[in-house]
Amino acid sequence: MLNILIVEDEAPIRDWVVYTISNISKEFNVLASASNGKEAYDLAIKLKPQVIISDIKMPIMDGIELTKQIKKIMPETIVVLLTNYAEFSYAKQAISCGVYEYLVKSEIRPKELKELLEGINKNIKFENQEQLFVDKIGEKNIQTNSKVYSKAIEKAMKYIDSNYKEHISLGSISKYVYLSPEYFSRLFKEEVGENFITYLTLYRMKKAEYLIKNTDMKISQISNEVGYSNSGYFSKSYKKYKGVSPDEDRY
Repeated sequence: MLNILIVEDEAPIRDWVVYTISNISKEFNVLASASNGKEAYDLAIKLKPQVIISDIKMPIMDGIELTKQIKKIMPETIVVLLTNYAEFSYAKQAISCGVYEYLVKSEIRPKELKELLEGINKNIKFENQEQLFVDKIGEKNIQTNSKVYSKAIEKAMKYIDSNYKEHISLGSISKYVYLSPEYFSRLFKEEVGENFITYLTLYRMKKAEYLIKNTDMKISQISNEVGYSNSGYFSKSYKKYKGVSPDEDRY
């Protein structure tokens, strides 16, 4: 059961969101609703919702400030902000505060709400299962190459390891870990130390280098093997990476 708190100062919108979510699935439970951030903050402390869906601009305390305060005491809480086109650029600032996603009010439909909440629910269940495993082996964090990553980034890196031969985009991988592309991109750079595209390219180049030096595969075959359908583009990328072409590196 996904427990949700709705925050919106306009009663008609608030009531519609509450009604819609309550009727989407039995998996979604609206704990309560609030008309401003301060009221929502007090309710959140009491009710411990897993998800808060909040308007971005409200009296007393707005959605961004609410997010900041909630993240201080309940960092695992997922916050989704509601905005309109006039506030869209303002809403983007909320990504740095730990907001999971933001939705444009005029574009919200039951289908979109359902997909969003189902994605969040799957992510929470995945993290819970992962935590059980971590607890069993007596660790508090998942570690890769002696470096600690958040669960979302760990999941993304495992996905790259298993799917680097296929087409991978920022959009597809951020969707896989249930984060917005903007937030995933920033988080990946912060934790890994380089942006997602650079990491993926270097990963593929290292795989290609091994195949070039240890197999008799044609360069065109190696290109396909590491996710490049265009062998010419692959050769240019490889030369940029190694300073020599694939053929030159083989001999």
